[in-house]
Formats: sequence, C-alpha cells, structure tokens
Amino acid sequence: MASTTHEPTSCCVVKKEPLLVKPSEPISTSFCVMRKDPLLVKPSAPIPRHDLFLSTIDNYTALENFTHTLYVYRPIAVAPPNSNCPDPVSVLKQSLARTVVFYYPLAGKIMRYDPDRSLRITFNSDEEDIGVPFLEAAVLDCDLSSLNYMDGEITSVAKEFIFYNQPPINKDDQEPYHPLRLQVTVFPCGGFIIGMSILHSIVDVFGAAQFFKALAELAGGKVEPSVIPVWERERLIVNIMPDEEKAVCNNNNNNSQPNNLPESQHLSSELINECVDISSDGIKRLKLKLATELGDNVTTFEALSSYIWRSRFKALEFNPDDKTVFVMMVGLRDRLDHPKLPKGYYGNSFILSSPIFVIGRDLVEGPLSKMVKLIKETKNICSQPEFIRRSLSSSERTRSENIGTILKSRGGVMFATDWRSAGIREEENFGWGGCVNIVPVPYNMIGNNNLCVLLPPLRLDNSNKDGVKVFIGLPKVAMDKFKQEIHALHQ
Repeated sequence: MASTTHEPTSCCVVKKEPLLVKPSEPISTSFCVMRKDPLLVKPSAPIPRHDLFLSTIDNYTALENFTHTLYVYRPIAVAPPNSNCPDPVSVLKQSLARTVVFYYPLAGKIMRYDPDRSLRITFNSDEEDIGVPFLEAAVLDCDLSSLNYMDGEITSVAKEFIFYNQPPINKDDQEPYHPLRLQVTVFPCGGFIIGMSILHSIVDVFGAAQFFKALAELAGGKVEPSVIPVWERERLIVNIMPDEEKAVCNNNNNNSQPNNLPESQHLSSELINECVDISSDGIKRLKLKLATELGDNVTTFEALSSYIWRSRFKALEFNPDDKTVFVMMVGLRDRLDHPKLPKGYYGNSFILSSPIFVIGRDLVEGPLSKMVKLIKETKNICSQPEFIRRSLSSSERTRSENIGTILKSRGGVMFATDWRSAGIREEENFGWGGCVNIVPVPYNMIGNNNLCVLLPPLRLDNSNKDGVKVFIGLPKVAMDKFKQEIHALHQ
C-alpha cells in the first residue's frame, strides 16, 4: 500500500520567527510534513484468533479514548550498525511485526457488545484487516532542534506527528476499530519522532510503556521481550456487591456533587498544552518546607501536585469562595494480593481516588501542608484492599456515571497522574541512542484543561536531571500566570 515517494499531505505553519526556540516557549517555526500512504503491519507469525474480554477497569467508558504519546529521539553522529535496516522506519516496521506476535490483542479490533456496552477484542474481521496501522512521514525543511525536541508549548504542532485520521470515537457506533496506530516521522538531522496512539481501554501508562519497551528490545535484536506480556483481564473482573455495600469511602466526608463546580472565566479562550519545567532545587526547597510544617516526609508527587493544584486555581482566577476538586490516579499493581497481578500484566491497573473537595480560599490562602495532608490521607485510604474492592464493584454497576460527571466539569477539577516511573528508560533505544523527550498529547487533540501529568525532564539538560516536567493544559492567559507561580519555586 505504501507509495514509493513522499507526498505532502499537510503543512504546519506557525508564526515565522527565528528557528532557535528557548525551553518552555511556543514552537514558532514553519514546516511541512510529508506522508506516505498508510499500511497495515501484519504479525510476523500466526497469532490466536479468539475474542478477548476486558476487565472492569478497562471498561470504564471514560477510558475509551486514544492516548497519544510522542517519543522524541535525537540524531547521533554514528550510523546504526544494522546495514540491512539503515533507517528507523524499516527497523520499526520489522520490530512492530514481531512485537504484536507477543501482544497479539493489539492486532485485533475493538468491538462494543450489547446489552451492557462492554468492549471486547475481536478477530472476526477479514484476515486482511488484522494488524497495526502504520504511517511513515518526513519533515524536510527543519531539524528537531528547531522544534526544541517538542519541549515547551506543543499544542500547535503535536498532532502533525500522530497518526490521527479519524474523528473522536463514537460510543454509540458498533463499527470495530484498531486499538493501536503508529506514526514515525524522520528529520533531516537524523532524529525522529515516534507517535504512538493506543486505546486507553487496553493499557494504562505502565502497560503502554511495557509494550513500547518490547518494541525497542526487538528492534535491538532480542528474540523476545524481557517481560512476556500477560492478558488475564479476568483477574480484574469483579461482581456487583449487594445494595447495602454500595458506598465507597469519601475521605473528607463531603457529599458535594462535582457538577456544581464553577467554570473559569478564561475557558472561553483557546486552550494550549505545555510542558513546564520545575528545577530539582525548587522541588527540594518545597519538600523541605512542607515536611517541616507537617512533621512528616513528603513525596515529590504530594508536594508538586498540591502546589500545582493551588497554582492552577489561582491562574484560572476562580472565585475563592468556589469549590475545587483534586482527583489522582492510584495504581494497583503493588497493592493487590487477591487477585495478585502477574508480572507482564499490561491492562489498566488503577482507580480514581475519592475526590478531595475544598473551598478555593482554603487552597489559596491556607497552609499548603494542609492540602498535602489531605492528599496523603486520601492516597492511604484508596490504597486499602477494601476500598479497592468497593471501588471496582461500584464501577461495574455505574461504569461511567461518576467519572463522566467529573469530566464534564470545565476547570473546577484537576486530575493528577505521575508518569516518571512508567518504565521508559534512556537506554531503551532503537539503535539510534536514547529517547530524549516523552510528550503526552490530549486525546481530543485540541487541549485538555483537567489533566496534569508529572514527567521526567528533557534528557538533553543534565543540569536538571533530577527535576520534573509538568504537562498541563490551560487557556493562554492562565498559562502565563501558572508559569509565574511555578517560577516562584525557583527563586
């Protein structure tokens, strides 16, 4: 299906300014992306052909969206030693064909089944339709350094590097679709960007990282992944509890409903997404101050998520008498004994914490250590097996009602998640050196003002190797104010 020459299919033209871009500033150069016709990468060996059920968590309606991630690889001076595969596109296509033999569900299609609208992986389609859609692209008129290795404000250009040729998923549609797509974009400098689009219903961030690591390992010449994938979604399929067991703990005993939350006056303006750097020195000072106030140790996640929550609220200029909500993703991989998840499990393995409701004035004017304490207490409660069991049971009953209500809130809720320990390491490479940047892209491709992601810093800056990069979406005017709050940590 692939054509023999590149054909220009889109141009990304932003403001015509100098090519050298400083960190955390908008990418401001013009470039064209040349795309070949997409092809379907088939498994390199026969795979099982039976329907697969998903877990209770996988079937959260809110997770049925694509998670797009950019993996940015800098150029190197020495050419790859594999003379048979002299370019990253060829290496990746061959590696992908071998990797999906182990991760064969990703070569099938997602199908929605009545009466409960649950999802399944199916292989009932035509043999020619089994595989992973793959798109080869090239940028001919600028280098990765001109795009600041996709660091900073990436809203205007990110989707150029994602194989995103479909509208958002229609959850009333019965048409099956592929759960994984890849785009590889090469640059004249020798660097390249891998854009991975994978359905959140199939993997969480740890599962996606496990798959990506396997892709890199097989590209590097391994016969099989160092971690063999395990499906076994039945381990997290739960039964619905009796009515008297419906209640799930709310750590601060607040029965306020999230749909009563305010909207920021700035949300009518265009949302932008940016990666904002926080220095290691700033983090150390913040943690020391909070630990002194609390008389207890404070983790980087607890310190930064509380500070970001407050900074975001101030930047959006909510009324201080309004309520605001903090929700975090609580991982289950190391917290479950019955059922114990096996090594290699790559399905969704997290729950949403109880929402922490506070009055804005308490968040902005009160001691930040009080917010850290609430986050600590919530995390401890939500990590208990009984809470997890009740939460999963409640999710099986209502499936999407609670999270759907929260997700409709514009600005009043902040979701926090931490990708720093997800498993992508610098030495995991495709023969061209390590990944220097990992950038999430909002599922709707136009911005997301609810989500905050903690990421490892850009790996080209050794001076900040212990720092943290915060991915966040805000209106432009609010983003400027948010960065001022973050800058205060560095003083």
